[in-house]
Amino acid sequence: MRKSCQYCGHVHPIGYQCPKRPVCGKHRDGRIDRFRKTAQWVHKREDILERDGYRCWLCEQEQAPRRYNPGRLSVHHIEPLVERWDLRLEEGNLITLCDKHHEEAERGLYARELLHELTGYPPGETHPRDGSA
Repeated sequence: MRKSCQYCGHVHPIGYQCPKRPVCGKHRDGRIDRFRKTAQWVHKREDILERDGYRCWLCEQEQAPRRYNPGRLSVHHIEPLVERWDLRLEEGNLITLCDKHHEEAERGLYARELLHELTGYPPGETHPRDGSA
């Protein structure tokens, strides 16, 4: 028996694992999923949202009307966790983005240099807006 695949549109035998099917969970590295549930990350995320005034940096840059539900904000790791685990809690590597821009940043539509430039400092340095500079 065969069945139409919702991921690629082709017809496959039942039980066939389509390569277009998304991997269960966003990360193959379990430590990343575990990290996102830690109190350390939850507190750091809240600190970054507060530091950035609960605003998406890219919406501000584009001066775009907030049509993408500004209540849905994410804290994005500019240097991905899989590449730079050591920067996971560094304020210089974290930026507040709306869900739309976060997904685009994850897909690489924005250069990391641009994101670092928007935050005003490279990872590892103190943020100019946090009052300690």
